[in-house]
Amino acid sequence: MMGLRASLFVLAACGTTAPPPAQPVTSPGTRTAAELGPMCQRYYVRERTCSAEFLSALIDVRAELDMPPGTADEVKTMGHDAVVALARPDWERDSQQPRIDAICTAIATRTPAARVDRLLAEGEACAATTGCTTFARCAVATQRSYIASGAGPH
Repeated sequence: MMGLRASLFVLAACGTTAPPPAQPVTSPGTRTAAELGPMCQRYYVRERTCSAEFLSALIDVRAELDMPPGTADEVKTMGHDAVVALARPDWERDSQQPRIDAICTAIATRTPAARVDRLLAEGEACAATTGCTTFARCAVATQRSYIASGAGPH
C-alpha cells in the first residue's frame, strides 16, 4: 500500500522543489510564513488526537478520487476499515516528532508569500472546529486538490 499520509501544511506549502530561501518568506500583509511553523505543530497535535477520524476521512477522499490509482478498488475489495488499518503504520511513522519538526520548519521557511494568508486561514478554520470528525473533514478538505493531482508525498 502506498503511503497515504498527507498533511495539510505539507500538501499546501511544499508545491516546489526549489531550495528553501535563507530567510522565512514574508506575506505582503503583516503575517509571515514563520507563523506557519507553530500552527503546523498545533495541527499535528490535533491530528494525533483525532487520528482515527483523520485517517478515515483521508481514505474516504482518496477512494472517491482513486488516488493513488487503485485505492478505490482496495476499499471495495478489502473494506474501508482494512485500508485505514494498512495506512496507519505510514501515518504513525510520519507522525514522529522529529519528522513533524522537520516538516514544520520547512513550511515556516519555504512557503511562498502568496500562500501564507490562505494557509493560515485554512489552518485557523480547522483549528476552530469542535470534535474530531469535524476537524478531520476540514483538514482533509484542504488537501483535496493536492490528492486529486496525484502528486507524491514530499
